[in-house]
Amino acid sequence: MPWDTVLNDELLKSHPHLKEFLPFLDTHNAESPRGAVMVACAYLDEQLRGIIDAYLIEDSDKALLLDGFNAPLGSFSARIKAAHCLGLLSDVERNDCDTLRKIRNEFAHSHRVSFDDRKVADLCNNLHHSAKPYGNVEVNAFGLFSSAAVGLALALVNRSHYVGVERLTKRTWRR
Repeated sequence: MPWDTVLNDELLKSHPHLKEFLPFLDTHNAESPRGAVMVACAYLDEQLRGIIDAYLIEDSDKALLLDGFNAPLGSFSARIKAAHCLGLLSDVERNDCDTLRKIRNEFAHSHRVSFDDRKVADLCNNLHHSAKPYGNVEVNAFGLFSSAAVGLALALVNRSHYVGVERLTKRTWRR
């Protein structure tokens, strides 16, 4: 179900930061499990890029740090580490981002991997943002992954706005 319907205009007026999140959710939900992993991690990588960009000095060479294959902060892994070291991600958010990255790498490096594999299931069981089993309700490995990825994406979707308020500025240092 596309999110650009009239029913959602009200939601987007009151929550404009969801404009990019809702299409991501549609795409994520329409994907195969393998595709959902790639889409979710790409979206989180984009969110981290935006968060770091919002924090760094406005007219700096930050694009050289953030963009491109050889950029020091151009990979998902580097962005996770940098955002955490800059205080832009909590320990739990960093851990979940790193676990999601490991799951993505499992799927990216083998066409035989599935959520039924013990290694992937164990990684999914370590996700803090995931839906937890309760009562008679069980959550399989894909459910753990999907709920954690979407929950973390929702937690980060407006982070760049809040981080931008605390943006670094140029300073003149004493000699």
